[in-house]
Amino acid sequence: MHSENYHFTQNKENIHCMIINEEKIYCDTCADRSIVINSDTGIYYGINGLSSEVFNLLAGGTSVSAILDALKKIPEVPADIEQRLQHFIAELIEKEIFIESITADNEVVINPLLAENDNFTLLITEYADAREMLLADPVHDIDEDLGWQPNQIE
Repeated sequence: MHSENYHFTQNKENIHCMIINEEKIYCDTCADRSIVINSDTGIYYGINGLSSEVFNLLAGGTSVSAILDALKKIPEVPADIEQRLQHFIAELIEKEIFIESITADNEVVINPLLAENDNFTLLITEYADAREMLLADPVHDIDEDLGWQPNQIE
């Protein structure tokens, strides 16, 4: 599924939001950085600064349009912020990190310092260097004849 543009749509009954694809995605945030692991592919993603803040707002059920409105309130926001957000959302959907949902809206405030420090860049970086380790399943990858034999202290 590849989508160049995510179109923001909203009406009184349905507010489009994103939810984490919990069947295959694990994520955690510390300070202003998030890490996302796809348990099906073994690929993990690093999300920093403004991208992490937007990611966490999405994960918390905030609508895309509310996030866009909050971004537009930041002083010196670039004119193409909607396209940047569209691209970021499309990438999250393409990588199957988020799936679409419908939920209620809430007040959104985005840290302007993060936005300015990241030059309003919304970026997700993909890593495959730990793929084998993340896909390993030592508990289930056992010899059927021998069964599970953890190291024993003699």
